[in-house]
Parts: sequence; C-alpha cells; structure tokens
Amino acid sequence: MNKQHSSFLKSNIPLFISVLVLSVFFVSSVSAYTSPGKPLGRVSDFAEIFSTEQRNILEIRVAEYARPAAVEMAVVTIPSLGGDTIENYSVNLFAEWGIGKKLKDNGVLILVAPTEREVRIEVGYGLEPYLTDAESSQIIRNVMLPLFKSGDYFGGIQAGINSIEVAVNADPSVVPIEPEMNFPDINLENLAIIFFVLIMQILPIMMYSKSWWLGGVVGFILGLIFWSIYIGSVLAVVGLIIDYLLSKKFGGKKPPTSGMGGFFFGGRGRSGGSGFGGFGGGMSGGGGASGRW
Repeated sequence: MNKQHSSFLKSNIPLFISVLVLSVFFVSSVSAYTSPGKPLGRVSDFAEIFSTEQRNILEIRVAEYARPAAVEMAVVTIPSLGGDTIENYSVNLFAEWGIGKKLKDNGVLILVAPTEREVRIEVGYGLEPYLTDAESSQIIRNVMLPLFKSGDYFGGIQAGINSIEVAVNADPSVVPIEPEMNFPDINLENLAIIFFVLIMQILPIMMYSKSWWLGGVVGFILGLIFWSIYIGSVLAVVGLIIDYLLSKKFGGKKPPTSGMGGFFFGGRGRSGGSGFGGFGGGMSGGGGASGRW
C-alpha cells in the first residue's frame, strides 16, 4: 500500500468506524419489524379507525386513481409500531407486500400509526422524481396533520390521496417504465449508501444461509468498481461482519412467508378485499416523509 492510499485510509478512519457501527445497529434492528399480515385490499385498516363505509370509499378512490395514473397506492393503518420506527416499518412493509409494479416501482404507501400518532408517505423508486421528499413532507404537514389533530383520520387520508395525485400528475409523463437514473458523484458517503441499499435487497439470502461470504463479496465488488481495491477490502470486511452476524442468528432457519423475506421473494401480492388481486412486486427507494401530531 503506497503512502497516498495509507494516508487516505487513515484520514477516513472515523467514516469507516461509523459505517461499521451503523452495520451493527442495522443488524440488531432487523427483527424489530413485525408484519401486520396479508393486505386486506388497497386499504388495510388494521387499527380499525375507519367505518366500513369510509373504508369502502377509500378503496374505490385508490382503485380509481390507479387505473389512469399507473400508480399503485396502499393505505395502511396499524395498531402499533411495536417499538420500531415508522421509517423502518414502512420500508419493510413496502418490501413485504411489493407495492407497485415490478420494474416500474410505481408504488406509494400511506402508513398511519394512531397509537404513536405518526404517519408516513413511502415512495417507490419510479415515483421519486414525481413525488419528492419535500412534496411528501408538505402534504403531511399542511394537508394531513391538521385533520389528524382534530381526529378526522378519514378526511386526512382523503386529502392526502388527492394531494399525492396532484403532485404526481403535475408531470404529464407520470411514470416511465424505466425511469432515467441520475447517479450522484461517487464518494465514500454515497458508496456507503449504495452498499447498504444493496445489502437490504440480498438480506434474506444472507440471513437464512449458513454461509457468510456473500456480504464480503458484495462489499469488495462495490469498492473495486467505484473506488479502489483498498476501499473494496475495507467494505469487504464490513460486509463479512454483517453477513456473519445475520447467518449466526438466522442461518439454517426456514424463511418466513412474510416480513423481511419480502426483500428477496419479490413481495408477491396477496389477495385481500373484493376486486383486489394483490400488489405487483414493486420496491421502495426509501424516499418520502414522516410526521407526528
């Protein structure tokens, strides 16, 4: 290793330590998510905050929007987050159910946790250019929360759906089948983000296989492609640690049909309410916004 690379690695030791700490934290929180069960339709009111009539109205409203706009929306209420964060819960639920169409990733999840008084809009990869984090935040803060604070969950959800439709339809192309990706300049921070996104997608393989080499291979390849063999070696170590911890805890066990297994098994849609044939295997980009009231 020459002096330049040695100096580079030494100067970035705090970043590598942060990545490792985040890895351990991520592994320790994997089992925090508890699946609410199969979807009851496009609107799944597990918290029972809507009347039957209100639920039916929302179901029809979401279905009507899906047809012309090519947007697959899910409205979900849950009794409790069970100690999880609403951000982590929504990402896991999105993946488990596969909200949105495969390859288009045109899904939107509105998740409400009335016990914790939290709400989140989770956006699929393909919709992120049309429903930005800032727009999601404004919809929650200015449209939904004022109604939630007065106890009008039905009105808040209706207003949120309408505002999402306006935001997405502001662009005439709405959702391209293969959205153009604008890749950011590659630096260590972006590399770490890409690394963890990829790890989440292959997480079930790492969890339920007894071998623990895959995480190291992924880390090394990413580092080699985007930076150098030295960075690849560092990320390989991080990947091996993550894979080892997961395999030690879950290795050899039978993968569940719900929960984290949705990351690998495509989030196959399941039948729910009348006229609902299941979601299409879409993925979340981690974009969106959260709010409390």
